[in-house]
Amino acid sequence: MKHYQLIILFIAILLIAGEIWTFSTSKDSDVIRVGYLPTDHSAALLVAKYNKTFEKNGLNVKTTQISSGSNIVDAVASGDLDMGYVGITPAMQAISKGVPIKVVGAVNLVGSGIVVETNSPIKSPADLKGKTIATPGVSSIQQILLLHELQKYNISSDDVNIISMNVYNIPSSLAAHKVDAYISYEPFVSMAPYRDIGTVLIYSDDIVKYHPCCVIIARADFIREHPQELDKFLKIHQISTEYVRTHPEETADIVDQELTTNSDVETLALQHIIFVSLLDQSFQDSVLDFMEIENNLGYLNKTLTADEIFDTQFLGG
Repeated sequence: MKHYQLIILFIAILLIAGEIWTFSTSKDSDVIRVGYLPTDHSAALLVAKYNKTFEKNGLNVKTTQISSGSNIVDAVASGDLDMGYVGITPAMQAISKGVPIKVVGAVNLVGSGIVVETNSPIKSPADLKGKTIATPGVSSIQQILLLHELQKYNISSDDVNIISMNVYNIPSSLAAHKVDAYISYEPFVSMAPYRDIGTVLIYSDDIVKYHPCCVIIARADFIREHPQELDKFLKIHQISTEYVRTHPEETADIVDQELTTNSDVETLALQHIIFVSLLDQSFQDSVLDFMEIENNLGYLNKTLTADEIFDTQFLGG
């Protein structure tokens, strides 16, 4: 009798566990999982999150801060994330290798810079030869911009010591004299003069005028299986981008709360970013032009077409 009761109890536990599993998986299937970098470039996403715009429009969005664009791309490709706010360079590198992702929205132009110590003898990019320079990652757009700028002075990657590190540690590494310079995205560019630990040698807009920077990527099967949710998400991104452009002070406060920096720093940093959302012809052309820079530096193994990079059915402009 006791044996029979144990069997019944075991079956009941299995049934309950099955119900819990079904509930949790069906609930989880409604979540749109989005990765983003710790940067002001993602301000539109942070604004939509703070203002609860996703919830108000019936979307269940879970955001995850990840330290590098390549890690976000990997997570989207593996299915751990559905979408990501990343630099265009790791996105194109992944697409060139056959990773099934598409760029579904634009995020920003420019917004990076090379920083040196306040009293540094480095007065121009030509002086970076033989120096140690920190970047947010090997596949980051910042490293591409750095190498492209050095090329103008016939300086190759062999002529400098480039090290990758977590972006939160980059300014302190300069302050501690562990590196001679760094290139990063905002707010970690404006953070240096604000904290009096460095000065901006050159902004990225002076390296490549109006260059593309961050984009929104989505996995091909997510685009195919959730077009309505994706369309709604991207419309919110467009609305939030306009908010960022028209409410700089409020945006600075919102980004400060997410990145735990300083609202004054954010106010300075946001001035150096051009926020966009549409994949219009101008943005597509700027990406294709930047692709040539990646090709020349050996970061891509093929030349991509616009159709291979973009899915313009949502924010085609």
